[in-house]
Amino acid sequence: MSSRLDISYSAVSSFEKSKGGRIGRASSLFMTVLLAVFFIALLSGLVVGVNMYRYAAQTQMETDEVRMSTGLLSSYIKTNDRENVLGVGMGPEGKSLVLTERSDSGGYETRIYKHEGKIVQEYSLAGSAYTPQRAQVLEESDSFDFRVDGKLLTVMTDNGSVSVALRSSHGGA
Repeated sequence: MSSRLDISYSAVSSFEKSKGGRIGRASSLFMTVLLAVFFIALLSGLVVGVNMYRYAAQTQMETDEVRMSTGLLSSYIKTNDRENVLGVGMGPEGKSLVLTERSDSGGYETRIYKHEGKIVQEYSLAGSAYTPQRAQVLEESDSFDFRVDGKLLTVMTDNGSVSVALRSSHGGA
């Protein structure tokens, strides 16, 4: 009887071994596929994250450039904002924003206008001719306009517009 039991155990044992080999291979294949899917999902997430970061950084740089150029215009105006200092002149390519400084030795003008696709700032004797060659470039722009509504000066360029609250009364603008 014991030999029969031994045979039965060995038959069961060989049956389990043959069955276990197929399950082991299927389990191993399933784990490999699952790992590959997980790896692909992780890589896809990484690519999407990198692209989102690149877009956000590019947008931030563009916004900073616009803010810097309009901020420069705003700073020039705020720095020179005094009583009856603001005026309108005629630059080489249209109207110009003129900020006049008066002193005992005469007057000087800071002129902001468009010239050859650039917004420029020129510092000259009051009433002298415009000399764009001596002007400093503030920003690249094909358009330049401004308007005064009460004590609010708004300057518009291709890079956007900036509004400056004037502390003083405006002169000839």
